[in-house]
Amino acid sequence: MVRYTYIVFFSIMLLVSFISYKSTFNYNLLPTNALFELMVLLSIGLVAKRMPLSAWAIIALSSVYIGYTLVVALQNGTHPVDYLLAFKAFVYLIFLSFFTGNKVLFNRETLISAFDFILILFLMKYVIWIAIGDGFRPGVFAENNFEIMLVLFWALTVWALQGELSLKQWLLLTAVIFLSGSRSGVVSYFAVMSILLIRQFDWKTLLKLGILGIIGVGVVAVFISRLSDGNLNSIDRVVFFQGLLIAMREWTFFDYLVGAPPLTELPDVVCQRMNYYKELFSAKDPAICYSVILHSFIMRVVHDHGFIGLFFLFWATNLLMKRSFVPPRARVGVLAVLFLNGLSVSSLNSVYALVGLIILVAAPYADKLSFIEFLKKQKPDEVRAAT
Repeated sequence: MVRYTYIVFFSIMLLVSFISYKSTFNYNLLPTNALFELMVLLSIGLVAKRMPLSAWAIIALSSVYIGYTLVVALQNGTHPVDYLLAFKAFVYLIFLSFFTGNKVLFNRETLISAFDFILILFLMKYVIWIAIGDGFRPGVFAENNFEIMLVLFWALTVWALQGELSLKQWLLLTAVIFLSGSRSGVVSYFAVMSILLIRQFDWKTLLKLGILGIIGVGVVAVFISRLSDGNLNSIDRVVFFQGLLIAMREWTFFDYLVGAPPLTELPDVVCQRMNYYKELFSAKDPAICYSVILHSFIMRVVHDHGFIGLFFLFWATNLLMKRSFVPPRARVGVLAVLFLNGLSVSSLNSVYALVGLIILVAAPYADKLSFIEFLKKQKPDEVRAAT
């Protein structure tokens, strides 16, 4: 049932995507972010059983933190929308927990065939967009900084199922990534390639390093092409980091550990400097801005939740993947993508990361299938002990 729900949602949104080429706000005529969240919510009720204790622990810790900070934020008059934007990663972590463990929601052939199909459609849409679009970077569901995460997580899933990616899959994936023009996308792709291809140092490794070096030139070219006047200060993320430093200039050591009090407003000087991002200002007061204005997930988490919060999110994500039998190399690839994407945009705060992680943890890995067969042969009390 879950498999068919995902297929229907993906198919509809992919096909509708080919209607629109107008601007950055018309990648898809459908509200794709809301539809992906609806897809996840509809499927949670079908999978909320047989969860490992570690998943329940993460749900409990996240729920307590959300409950406490929500009470504090509402007492301070915070708008619920502003709160949700700041704490969405913890909500998504709870959602992800329901899909982990020894659950198999997709079969191997479906995931591989769907990946090949999606790569072709992404490539077609990106090529058409570049040919007839309005000059903005191409997209299928949303801005490609976000959707590229989903593609890379699906690639890591297929790699884990096949033991490798085929030459055709690598070529299609490479074309999609570089046509996207996304800085976080090409850097994340480069990291994934390095993690998956370099296993030992021999003459083949030298060849792989040569290939990665050539691709690295492409990565640099993308960065240079995005510089408006040839210096680092023209990169908006540098400006955002400067804003974060201003907000943290009077912090104590304890503040660095736990972050600012829930929904602390950024200084007026920072908000005034970012006033061209009016849609990201407070839903309650357009003169107030919060950490969401900084765009970068890493910066936002450090400001709102401290380094402890940042560590918890990545540690919990890795633990949930580990309990779902995701191979170590694929887990490292996921964490690398989340971190690199988080330096630029939303990372774990994005529904595209959530959907990609659900596909990853619910895939039928060989070790997971063997464990399921083992459980079927055990007595009920032994099964409880094993899980």
